[in-house]
Amino acid sequence: MVLDNSTDAIVLIGLDYSVLAFNQSLLDTLKAYSGRIIKIGEDYRSFVTEQDKEVFHVLVQKAILGETTLIERHSDYKGISIWFEYRMSPTYDREKNLLGVCLRAKNIDTRKKMEIALSESEQKFRNLIESAPNSILIVDTSGKIVHCNIETENTFGFKKEELIDKSVECLVPSRYRSGHDLLVGDYIKSPKPIRIGKNQVTTAVKKDGTEIFVEVSLNGFKVNQTNYVSAIIVDITEKIQTENKIKTQIQELKEIARIQSHEIRRPLANILGLLELLESGMTEEKTSEIHSYLRKSANDLDVLVCEIVKRTSVSLSD
Repeated sequence: MVLDNSTDAIVLIGLDYSVLAFNQSLLDTLKAYSGRIIKIGEDYRSFVTEQDKEVFHVLVQKAILGETTLIERHSDYKGISIWFEYRMSPTYDREKNLLGVCLRAKNIDTRKKMEIALSESEQKFRNLIESAPNSILIVDTSGKIVHCNIETENTFGFKKEELIDKSVECLVPSRYRSGHDLLVGDYIKSPKPIRIGKNQVTTAVKKDGTEIFVEVSLNGFKVNQTNYVSAIIVDITEKIQTENKIKTQIQELKEIARIQSHEIRRPLANILGLLELLESGMTEEKTSEIHSYLRKSANDLDVLVCEIVKRTSVSLSD
């Protein structure tokens, strides 16, 4: 009754492979998948499929030697695909003499296919992360890195193996680390999409100690009732440097415009005034003096023009 109430298919096989005993579940399973009805005394090997015979023989020999083995096996018989868990163990009589081997088969098809589907989903997820052009970190509730992609290596100089199980704070500049773990903990308690570094500059540190400017997009998610945080990190160092360069160029051009609008007007106004004096008619001595002033004003104007040309050339070349 105990055997027949078990959902596992159980059969006791003698040392000559003859069937010594079996339960109702085994009878129903064999009838459903092979259409055959098992009987006491039959050679159990005739019920084993060709693809499983070699494995079956190995398990029996291990059981005869006193070893219990547990394996998962996929069976595909006459178009029927199913997963079973097989346990093969030695069976003894009351005098501890080896009586045979006990084969217990459990239908794990639903569980196994769910595991395979989950594994395939995880693999797709990992492939998606690996193909991303930006660094991606997966962080657990304690702030430890549980996964990262190859771009993380390129950005920070750490090998993936060096980052796994390390605190995410290893990528945070030391001056910002105080209290960072509390921020991570608070975020995990109430995660929401957030982007750090969009409106203000934030930095991260590479393996060699170099600091880089980054934008970090955070989001929380749950897998198997466990909370995680994904961090997408974009190195914007070159972008920030370019923006700073453009700001410097704009300031330089503003200064050039100021020189053009104010500094050049002074020697030019002097030249125009001196020319009016020459045209009004003056003594030779005064005319000579005005010529010298004209020359000086012209030289001053030439110096300013040269400075503008030089500063413009330097600004544009940068």
